[in-house]
Amino acid sequence: MPVRLRHLRVALIAASGCLLGTAAVPELAIAAGHARRGRDVLVVASSYSGTVDLIDARSFRRLGAPLNIVPDGKTPRDPKQAGLYPALIKSRGEVNYAQEVALSPNGATLYVSRGYLGDIAAFSLRRRKLLWRLQMPSLRADHLAVSPDGRRIFVTSLPGTRVYAVDARRHRIVGSYQAGDFPHVLEFSPDGRYIYSGSLGNQLAPYGQDDGVHQITVADPRTLKVVRTYRFSAGVRPFAFTPNGKNLVLQLSFFNGFFEMNLRTGKTLRTVALPLRGPAVSLAPQNYPNNAAHHGIAIDRHNKVCDVGTISNYVALASLTATASTKIIPVPQGPGEALTSLDGRYCFVTSRGPTALTRRRVTIGAGDSLSIISYAKEKEIKRVRVGKHPQAETTGRITDATLKAGGFLTNQRDRHRSSR
Repeated sequence: MPVRLRHLRVALIAASGCLLGTAAVPELAIAAGHARRGRDVLVVASSYSGTVDLIDARSFRRLGAPLNIVPDGKTPRDPKQAGLYPALIKSRGEVNYAQEVALSPNGATLYVSRGYLGDIAAFSLRRRKLLWRLQMPSLRADHLAVSPDGRRIFVTSLPGTRVYAVDARRHRIVGSYQAGDFPHVLEFSPDGRYIYSGSLGNQLAPYGQDDGVHQITVADPRTLKVVRTYRFSAGVRPFAFTPNGKNLVLQLSFFNGFFEMNLRTGKTLRTVALPLRGPAVSLAPQNYPNNAAHHGIAIDRHNKVCDVGTISNYVALASLTATASTKIIPVPQGPGEALTSLDGRYCFVTSRGPTALTRRRVTIGAGDSLSIISYAKEKEIKRVRVGKHPQAETTGRITDATLKAGGFLTNQRDRHRSSR
């Protein structure tokens, strides 16, 4: 671990210069509004294989062949990023072609932050084609979120202190705002009025010496003005809004469990500690992967939380209305993301499997898989194989016309399924 940190510090110092650049394609698939017709589709992006799987979010069948999200190559397009890339890969011990994924509101365009390639890229699902890419001003393109009107893409770029706003039409950075040290996860408020981001603190500091700023930053997505911040004692991991929009459930670095916070007062309403299981029992906190004990949280319409125990290889379903109600559900190795289905019935959880630059194909029981967890039945009802090391997921409504044009509807049963 210390050797990897040293290599990364060398790369970060060398990256102090700006790495901005674009490789634009003169085409735009920008959303005019949410697709009113279409089917619920789950999109799963895998960071090792550089692929995206589309899955029918009701039948749980994979739709067509995976989309290649590195058609322009598996090394950075930007010369400065390419020069730093070998040290970055050596320090991390893995590749990362997909850190986050999002859909345009009309479901026609897919946006991917391509991790250690250091850029974000837009793809036409109809044409299975790269539309454009934009280099971010740091080593790693991190999380992203698309505004409800589809006009702006908000991106975090590590290491750094800012959230960047990208114009989706002109595919260039049009502004930014301060958001703590190492801004990470991004989420829009349920009403779409504000963009929330959580910062990790100083991720390069040795264990116990992180003196960085850990906070949730709330900003106006139009003016990029910060309207409020909430400070924490540790790095902010994934978070989700409760159904009434008044509270957040969130995870913090090193903590095995989650918190519920009131957004008006900023006070912690509930602390839910969850058990250590399996490999986590003997794992020291300083060895937690990426400082995250639990990484991935979602919530359903009945205030039932789906919390991912990353180091313990389980999903916990915990009710906010009855603290005694907690169900532990085993899942494959390295679960890392959670997402509630659009109909509110399921929690989708990705399991990444072993972390390594070279590894054998793992079984579906060991990783490279998606677990479908039923909130009502409180159990895993299906497991689906996806690409290597599934890193990110999103849901949206995509028209059958788009899916058919892109070759995602190849199954006769799927082609004739009526849109809802």
